[in-house]
Amino acid sequence: MEIIYQEKQQGRADVHVHTRYSGFGSYSFISFPESVTDPARAVEAARRKKLDVLCVTDHNTIEGAVIAKKCAGDIDVVIGEEISSADGEILALFIQEEIKPLLGAPDTIDRIHEQGGIAVAAHPFSPQCPSLGKKIFNLKLDGVEVFNACHRDAYSNLMAQTFSPGKLAWLGSSDAHSLNMIGNGHTIFEGKTSEELYKSILKRKTFFGGNKTPLSECMSWSREIASESIKMIYNSLKEEKSQDILYSEIYKTTKKTKALGLIGAALYIGLPLSYFCGVAGEIILNVKSKRKWNESMGYPGLM
Repeated sequence: MEIIYQEKQQGRADVHVHTRYSGFGSYSFISFPESVTDPARAVEAARRKKLDVLCVTDHNTIEGAVIAKKCAGDIDVVIGEEISSADGEILALFIQEEIKPLLGAPDTIDRIHEQGGIAVAAHPFSPQCPSLGKKIFNLKLDGVEVFNACHRDAYSNLMAQTFSPGKLAWLGSSDAHSLNMIGNGHTIFEGKTSEELYKSILKRKTFFGGNKTPLSECMSWSREIASESIKMIYNSLKEEKSQDILYSEIYKTTKKTKALGLIGAALYIGLPLSYFCGVAGEIILNVKSKRKWNESMGYPGLM
């Protein structure tokens, strides 16, 4: 009798993607939109890149993810949130209700699990983002992001892959803040659907794939942010109304703040500042990540 073995299909999911609903971030004294990506366009980009599942995980909100899910069509969209816990950022996947920020990590994870969701340590050893670090050993997490395509430094992902406990599923993501970044990093799982992704994570049958986001795409993202900010600030100065979540925040600021933002964004685009900032940032992050690696190597609990 001839026996036919069928290999299980492998799917690709990007489990960490941002849209314009992530609001504003800051660096030093500069405040800027984290992303200007429309949720519907994020779904289109995921479809073009032949992803099977897209998890939208905006900062401390599920609003963008809910919109994206309505546009899903032939691609599975998972409602998620990147929660700013008091101990570091945690990805909540497969949730239905928003989980408020600034709770302790154990409480945050409990609230994720109460919804039947999955809790993942985002970029656990990042030198640039609030992260759980060695706390991942003592938390009831389901997975850990061992490959984050946005972390271009030499050590962040290496530390996650070297030190993450074996009890956690390994996940990869793009941490995309622009359309071009979506799918650069991804999670490989058994099956093709979001339900199969869910089961694969709980069974720890996941792995990661993809490549680090090119520096050119990071620079392009920063110029996109500056360009879109100019449009929104200009329209705000003209007293035009809009329901857009980013525009409404800009509209509430003072005219002086708007003017300074307009000048700063224009200079950023007009001068080759994105190139300087990109290269300088790359050097700084590599120095910080190397220092963190050296510190981790001397920590007994991680070896």
